[in-house]
Amino acid sequence: MYDKSIISWSVSPFIDFKLVMDTLKASIEKVPYEQRKELILHSDQGWHFTHPVYQQTLIYNGITQSISAKGSSVDNAPIESFFAIIKTECIYLEDNLTTENLEFIISEYIYYYNNNRLQEKIKELPPIVYREQALQSLFY
Repeated sequence: MYDKSIISWSVSPFIDFKLVMDTLKASIEKVPYEQRKELILHSDQGWHFTHPVYQQTLIYNGITQSISAKGSSVDNAPIESFFAIIKTECIYLEDNLTTENLEFIISEYIYYYNNNRLQEKIKELPPIVYREQALQSLFY
């Protein structure tokens, strides 16, 4: 939520534990431990996110878990907002969307979103530029 960037994502025909764990592991690989020290990961109360293996992976990697209260989607609002954006700016505009090209189309859009799409809430900068500026100010 800090810089509005998408750290990792996965596509699957099933919302299963493998999808959740693959996405979590990809996130962990992309974010250095030093940057994960105060990281909070928000989720709903789905069984995937309350599974002991998932929770232990978070603890082992220094990530604090935040689970929304039943019936409350406030913590998930930022990602739900992103889903609305990707649908309106990408998915709904694609004339030739197939299961074969879906992953490529999403990949291209997320690259654009992270590196080029200006975000009003982060000083009219793309997420990656905003993060790089914040990290530079910490070290200089």
